[in-house]
Amino acid sequence: MFNNSECERFESGCHDYIEDEYGTGARFNNDSFGNMEELSRVGLLLTLIYFLSIFFRYLRAELLGGIVAGLLMGPAVANWVAYERATYMVGRIGLSLLVMEGGLGVDFENFKKTWLLTTTLALTGTIAPCLLGWLLMYFFDRDNVEGFAAGTALSSTSIGMSIMMLIQFNYLKTPLGGIIAVAAMVDDVASLVILAVLQEIGRSQDDATSAGDWAWLVFKPTLISLAVIFAGAVLNVMIPKIYAMIKEKLESHYQDFGPEDKRKAVDEALNPLILGGLLLVTFGAVVGSGFAGSSYLLGAFAAGMAFSQIRSDTDPDLSKAEELWGKHQSLSWWMASVSFATLGFSIPANDLFSAKGFGLGMLYVIPAWLGKFFLGTFVPGRDGGCCNGGFWGNFDDALVVGWAMVARGELGFVMSQAARNDGIMGDVTYAACVWALFICTLVPPFLFGWALARKKKRDENSGRRDSLEEQLDTKESEVEKIKAVKMRQHLSSVQRNARTEL
Repeated sequence: MFNNSECERFESGCHDYIEDEYGTGARFNNDSFGNMEELSRVGLLLTLIYFLSIFFRYLRAELLGGIVAGLLMGPAVANWVAYERATYMVGRIGLSLLVMEGGLGVDFENFKKTWLLTTTLALTGTIAPCLLGWLLMYFFDRDNVEGFAAGTALSSTSIGMSIMMLIQFNYLKTPLGGIIAVAAMVDDVASLVILAVLQEIGRSQDDATSAGDWAWLVFKPTLISLAVIFAGAVLNVMIPKIYAMIKEKLESHYQDFGPEDKRKAVDEALNPLILGGLLLVTFGAVVGSGFAGSSYLLGAFAAGMAFSQIRSDTDPDLSKAEELWGKHQSLSWWMASVSFATLGFSIPANDLFSAKGFGLGMLYVIPAWLGKFFLGTFVPGRDGGCCNGGFWGNFDDALVVGWAMVARGELGFVMSQAARNDGIMGDVTYAACVWALFICTLVPPFLFGWALARKKKRDENSGRRDSLEEQLDTKESEVEKIKAVKMRQHLSSVQRNARTEL
């Protein structure tokens, strides 16, 4: 196997890798490399992740369990982490699978109905926190690059939490729920594009000597990211056609079987192909988008999006790939939790609890909250008007949308960690971002749930339906009337032509 010198070189390589990833001086206590103590450290980390995740699950902020476990086990506190590189790579794979799962939930039908409103809402909700965060950091003497990096950490929204709460209150399938879900999805895509720009700046900022160089640093990853999204959209059209063709061939092959036996035989042949194809496309897209200069996470999202239009035979609200992947959620949950723990490894505890780090973090909650909460003003009025909606004309819906968009997820932590690792964000600024993201992950789910419960109670007491649903039904009835008039005109034309021929 390996001799002692080879083991020492491998251990040294692991330390160098972690120092590159987490900054100079980040070292791990690894004196008993390769023995049972390492396994006990891994076991303790996984145990901490499990119990802390359960605790934070009751607080509706499950991802914080892994982050806190990583902070406690990492070099800033206990300095008791084993197999550093393997842990980091497992976490990166888990994060890729988590983002891919988000792509599987893309609903293009909902997007088509509300694309203008949701795109405006999402892009505004991405840009506004960036600008407000940069402005606050400017007042605290951070340079433009560090201020921009800190602002981008506030740009994403927690789509998972929003969908979970909407399901709990039976609002997911309403137009209001569709607006929130689609806006959060577009918001995350925009944040992934910003992450690609941030990583390119971190890699190449030292070579930028002119305004043109800086423009290229922003334009290049943006262009590549748009190409990745376009490739995902093309595959989104192609893959269902390939699936239908293979399914037709299999049904023809099993034509002598009974209906139920044929269905089972076709599923047994197709399901492994779907899962295998999903993983193949996902990791191909992860590697390809990373090498091309975009974010590897955007590649994972595009791969999930590519498989989102193959509908499930048992649940029309799910894609086939989403249904199959749901059977492996325990594995993806553990790997994603390890990815959150690796985020915790890099948190500088001294700066986190210092007066500067804590104070700046509490101030940074203001742009993190304000940059998202005001998006409730985009909600239309009860009659569909754009000037009598928002908090002044449609308060219940505006409150729900506002608190839904304030909630943050894993992407904010990933973006702030990437900026710190690339040397464009200092430790105190990073600590401030962690505090702001921690509070905006922990508190908003309760306020979002309160807003949903308040709206549900008022709707039930007044006996009215969701105002946006009423608007949509009105528009649909108008469309049906127009179609009926056109059909009558067409039939009259056909009858006149027939009489003329006779």
